[in-house]
Amino acid sequence: MVDPELGRATIVYDKLDEGQVEITVDNEYIAYFDDHWLVKVGEDDDGNDVVRRIPRDRVQHVERSVEKFQDKLDMMADEAKERLPF
Repeated sequence: MVDPELGRATIVYDKLDEGQVEITVDNEYIAYFDDHWLVKVGEDDDGNDVVRRIPRDRVQHVERSVEKFQDKLDMMADEAKERLPF
């Protein structure tokens, strides 16, 4: 179950075949990496996440409610440090 304190994010972007599209997800399902916004849009039949990569030049804007998001980022950074050989 998603922690309600992590907030929500809405991304508005231009999709070639549909025009402007708006998606709202929990903050933990959206990230910016390698000049793309990554948004979890579902799961496949095997339970794997399906992620949409949206190039930054197609994104109109992203709005996030971030009351406790910094705590989540800190936790994710700590977990990454534990897993990666620094």
